[in-house]
Amino acid sequence: MIATEQRERSTVSRSLIGTWLLVVLSVVSWRPDALFDGGFDVVVIAKALVAFTAFLCAVAIHSRARVHARVGVRSVILLFIVVGLSCVGALATDSAMPSLVLAVRIVLLAATVYVLASSAAPLEVLTSLFIAMGILTLIGAASGLPQFLSDGRLPSGIPAMKPNELAGLAAPPLLAIAIDIARRGLTPRKSVLLVTFAAILLATGSRTTLIVVVIAMVLAVVLAWPVPHSTGIALILLVPVSYAMVAFTNVVSEVAIRGQDVSELATLSSRTIAWQAVFSIPMDTWHKWIGVGLAAKTIEVDQRWWDVQVLDSSWISILSQAGILGLIAVGIWVLFTLRDSLKNRELRTLTLPLLVLLLVRSALENGLIESSVIFTLFFLTSLVLERGHRYPFEHDRSVRFALAVAPLPTPTTELTPSPT
Repeated sequence: MIATEQRERSTVSRSLIGTWLLVVLSVVSWRPDALFDGGFDVVVIAKALVAFTAFLCAVAIHSRARVHARVGVRSVILLFIVVGLSCVGALATDSAMPSLVLAVRIVLLAATVYVLASSAAPLEVLTSLFIAMGILTLIGAASGLPQFLSDGRLPSGIPAMKPNELAGLAAPPLLAIAIDIARRGLTPRKSVLLVTFAAILLATGSRTTLIVVVIAMVLAVVLAWPVPHSTGIALILLVPVSYAMVAFTNVVSEVAIRGQDVSELATLSSRTIAWQAVFSIPMDTWHKWIGVGLAAKTIEVDQRWWDVQVLDSSWISILSQAGILGLIAVGIWVLFTLRDSLKNRELRTLTLPLLVLLLVRSALENGLIESSVIFTLFFLTSLVLERGHRYPFEHDRSVRFALAVAPLPTPTTELTPSPT
């Protein structure tokens, strides 16, 4: 009986990993530097089919699961507020179709995540997503090695992703491995995985992701303290290794400066130029309050050599796509999720460092509220942390036409006095 239950659980886990692979594959970039403009081609249709297949697989997993979870609706309501505001703003523009299509994509993605979150235990669902992200990271890094040898920064070859996006895909599995080491100790297998994903992240040259991952790892060690002996020994050995890398190699300078001048570093690779353009939108316009739709990825700027700048910040993107009202809704969503993570004793060792990684990185990278890996992970984390989440959860079925039956009399034994 126990062996049968273990086989069923492993099958569910493999099904979860396979479904998450489809989900992640449907949201990562297949063509770098290509923004969706509302047109339909082979790539757009193929990604839509993959996303719909993932949804069908999620429904199949949910239907086969013997035990389900009750999932709250707060995150869903806040998401629909943000998406609804962006759709209203998009309808006021001349080109609403791209934003409406992206709204449908994010709703389908949210539905898939919601069904998967209700199909298994929170830790199992999160772990299977980390594994799927790790598998795709390894495939992408291995296929991007030729370009890394020529350019110096590691992209993803299959599917085609820029170095920063590959870093965002590799960071959560790396952090999950570090958290597991902090909680349960170091093993040879975990060591190999940790070094592999750390090398991939370092090779991408993504400064923001690297710094935030280090901060999240330190937080994970603090939350897991006291750590096992093997982890403590590894931390002690890490000190001289880190000193040697900083003092005797140029790895830190190459990653931190990356050939940029003072003006580029001061503007965060021209990010602040786009931010100032968004902030300068007049307060008496509908663009300022409800945005112009999810398709707003760039903004016009007044520069000498270029007139369009990408919105490289999730929060600035939300302000442009859903306006001030949408930004307030996302802020409330984040605050509730952080509060739930602090109060959840079972999951906060994992979810609190993970939220720090996602939210701090979102200040300089896109993806928090859009069809992306970062949104997938954030939405799943917020769902499993809600107070309304219960696992396992079984509906109480009321008994119809119940008969009132009198209890049976308790048998008594008469004691007869013994003869004297």
